[in-house]
Amino acid sequence: MENKIALVTIHDVNPSCAERLNEITSRLEEQRIAYNLSVVPFYQRKFNLTNHPDFCNQLSSLVEKKHDIELTLHGLYHEFDGEIEDFDSQSTEQEKNEIMLGLKLFERMNITTPTTFIPPAWHLSRETIEALKILNFKIAESRSSIEFIYSAKKYLLSPVMNWDKYGDSKKNLETLDENKTEFYKHLFNSDGESFGVFRLAIHPPHDPEQALDDQMKMIEYLKISQKYKFIKYSELSDDIL
Repeated sequence: MENKIALVTIHDVNPSCAERLNEITSRLEEQRIAYNLSVVPFYQRKFNLTNHPDFCNQLSSLVEKKHDIELTLHGLYHEFDGEIEDFDSQSTEQEKNEIMLGLKLFERMNITTPTTFIPPAWHLSRETIEALKILNFKIAESRSSIEFIYSAKKYLLSPVMNWDKYGDSKKNLETLDENKTEFYKHLFNSDGESFGVFRLAIHPPHDPEQALDDQMKMIEYLKISQKYKFIKYSELSDDIL
């Protein structure tokens, strides 16, 4: 594969992390790259977008101000009572109804309708793919692949670089050294370059605070030393993969 592509996505975007989101997006704007915001419309069944118009305006202004930011749908509530929302074992109809509820919350708050779906924890079933096709989504991302819904093609990927291992920022401190070792010593240790799609996931609610500096350094390394192109999901196609 000739293209070297990077997908940077901020996950679990919701009103509870509005301040942290501001910090992260400011740092990403300094990098001058395209990136994605994966929004949870009813996070933990506590933070409903319809009750937080200022946060919705924050999202809309980000997208309007910069054409290199894209919103994606990240489930409906992501997790509840310690359980990750299920997009892996329900029927197509159940998955469709849940996704539709999320889309309706976007619509009520005049937020751009997403065409990419990322399930919580990247667990994605064929039933969910069918539901997404009915609802006119174009792309879905799982733990190990990008799915092009209309062409029914799948592109296999290496795991996402992710700092949220436990859903707890203190427990996630162990990922700091793990990810630096994986990134600098494994991904780029043979001849100094790695081809394909590199995915980096930022989780404002649960990443250790120190992770943001590491993430920015990795992005800079990919951009300057490795000449990766940073894109939005909508810019993906099975032609370039």
